Amino acid sequence: MSAPFISFLVPLFNHLEQTQEMLSSLTASLPDGLSYELILADDGSTDGTRDWLRDLYDPRIQKVLNGHNLGYAKTNNIAAARAKGEYLGLLNNDLVFKPGWLEPMLAALRAPALNAGIVGNLQFRVADDALDHAGVVLTPRGQFDHLRIEQDDPTQPARVYVATGACMLMRKADFDTLGGFDEVFVNGCEDIDLCLKMRAAGKEIYVAPSSRILHHVSLSRSRTSLQNERNSQYLYAKWRKEIKLQLIKCWVALLAEGPSAYEPYIDGQLTRSFLASPHMAAITLAEAALLREEARWASALDTPAVNGDWPSHVTLTGVAEAPRGADYVAGSEFTMDIDQLKTACNFYVCGRLPPDVDASAVEITLCVNGIQEKTFRLSNDQNINVGLVQPLLKPRLNNQFTIQLKGINIKPSLLLHHFVIDDRVIKVEAWMCR
Repeated sequence: MSAPFISFLVPLFNHLEQTQEMLSSLTASLPDGLSYELILADDGSTDGTRDWLRDLYDPRIQKVLNGHNLGYAKTNNIAAARAKGEYLGLLNNDLVFKPGWLEPMLAALRAPALNAGIVGNLQFRVADDALDHAGVVLTPRGQFDHLRIEQDDPTQPARVYVATGACMLMRKADFDTLGGFDEVFVNGCEDIDLCLKMRAAGKEIYVAPSSRILHHVSLSRSRTSLQNERNSQYLYAKWRKEIKLQLIKCWVALLAEGPSAYEPYIDGQLTRSFLASPHMAAITLAEAALLREEARWASALDTPAVNGDWPSHVTLTGVAEAPRGADYVAGSEFTMDIDQLKTACNFYVCGRLPPDVDASAVEITLCVNGIQEKTFRLSNDQNINVGLVQPLLKPRLNNQFTIQLKGINIKPSLLLHHFVIDDRVIKVEAWMCR
């Protein structure tokens, strides 16, 4: 196998001190005899970085000076277009390298049996030396997060779903074939998108556990909250099918492990009938997680809502107007059917028990679509405020909420006042008086 030629791409935006530390540690850590070039692409720094670059001379260093701030994706693409190496090392300017970090990554990328398209590594925080990255996973809640657990065998490359772009190695030919970074993203999610493109092209993502570096986490680029949300919304719209398939796999594995694995992500319990078909259950859980994220983005970014006009499509059964007062009487079991409600952050029932009912003898069970339930054993307080966080809904079907009251030696009833559904407070009379 021929000796490699590597182009290291480093986008810069301020933080000159960390850039200087990065460059010093990088050149000191590279193996003797390595053929490489270093492309430093400044993206409109204002802290003296350009003056430093002007005085920096090394025949292996190329300098790119953007006329104004173009962002992480475009700056990397410009640098990559100038690269002459067979391999690209994509690096942040806030890294600190240690000898021996490159060799395991390069070996993994060049191993034919691995079919590696991108290789990352283990990254530890400069501040406290804690592990910050051993790959990127999709959590059961449908969110991407860093894996912060070391692999069992540090000598073997570990296949992961995604690796961070803070430090990754790949072939330039692959980068070019994939079209580089998607420039719609603004300083976030570009690396996830690149990894998903690589996976779609049939290659795998790895981390080399024996490659270890330090990282001033998220120092390079400032990220506003709304900017993060826009990036995520675009990413999920672009890759929804792929992300949902991965999320289904995640839930299938959790359900197979049992309640101790999946119950931290569920308010209440999943019913036996729902769990009888684990794959179908995983599909429902994956879709629910994605819809919650999409609804959150729609609200934050003022884009079209996920839910329809559901308050106009509610049917209450088993509820009657009270003989006196403004409340409504519900018997020992009543239901609410809602159409056009695809996702909800919560569902609460609010009211009170009649004064002649011993609250400590009453329990209330909420059930959603026969798949999720939660039971509340009441104290001595007559006031009722019980509910579910993130109820599991069926987005293309009518959703049914069943509320059951049970008592010891009594037949309890409930004086209903209002519901809270997806953070909207709606009085019972809004549905009873139509």
